[in-house]
Amino acid sequence: MMMERRHFLSSLGAAAAASQLPLTAASQLSLVGAGTAESNAASRITLLHTNDTHSHIEPFGPGNGAASGKGGMARRATMVKQMRAAIPNLLLLDAGDTFQGTPYFNLYKGKLDYELMSKIGYDASTLGNHDFDNGVDMLLEAMAFANFPFLNCNFDCKGAPALAKHLRPWIVKEFPGFKVGLTGVGVDFKGLVSADNHKGVDWRSPDEVLKPVIRHLREVEKVDLVVLISHLGYDLKGDAIDDLRLPGLVSGIDAIIGGHSHTFLDQPTKIQQERGETHVFQVGWGGINLGRMDFAMAKGQVKAGSGSPISVG
Repeated sequence: MMMERRHFLSSLGAAAAASQLPLTAASQLSLVGAGTAESNAASRITLLHTNDTHSHIEPFGPGNGAASGKGGMARRATMVKQMRAAIPNLLLLDAGDTFQGTPYFNLYKGKLDYELMSKIGYDASTLGNHDFDNGVDMLLEAMAFANFPFLNCNFDCKGAPALAKHLRPWIVKEFPGFKVGLTGVGVDFKGLVSADNHKGVDWRSPDEVLKPVIRHLREVEKVDLVVLISHLGYDLKGDAIDDLRLPGLVSGIDAIIGGHSHTFLDQPTKIQQERGETHVFQVGWGGINLGRMDFAMAKGQVKAGSGSPISVG
């Protein structure tokens, strides 16, 4: 039976405060080269991430195969709280499709999702195609419950100025000794979102739009790490631009946190591009896993990177 909203908010706070469970081995993943003089001098950042959670506020119930008993936002909140206490430089990000999938969405229209994500402490998110399922106006009503920025640089919102005010093409997060630049892109609406539901919002190809954004982050903002939050899909096996093709079209992206294709990866895929490697990662769907990527940087370049999914439950 679905829990009432006020009771769930109370239980989430209690779970996050009371749990003293140790971090899993996966969540204590060591960086490549840890212990060397060079790696000890490098700046380090941890990226925690989710994608395609689809209003799975509570854990999956029985009868859901390998997903049974896994997930849930209260558990995620506890894990994030523990890791923030142990890791000095950390960002929590989401790659979209927060909406649609359970009665929680039918009842609260995404407001509860964004309210709980705010309580957990998300630093940024992007929008997926399902986040437009109730139209732009209902999306805006839900976004009023979010205290984190939404990143997207390839939606043209000239016909939806109220939504444009809620979308930022990029942001910069500063940590002691280094800066992280973040931006976001979304999938083409064609065949996924009805014209009425994205009225006033047009899609632009992410490769051409991203190039000036990445250049600005690198050359003007002088960031040390560029992170793209993507709702394009991991490997679409067609003509569409996906997370695997993008690094070959747009250089300078260090990490792609992906969504849309519900792809379960055991570790980031590393793709060579003009400026080193792009680490592409995605952790399935439904909040079953919490993704983690770690990077060590020195002199504005990534010296080492690693990642792993952490099971929630």
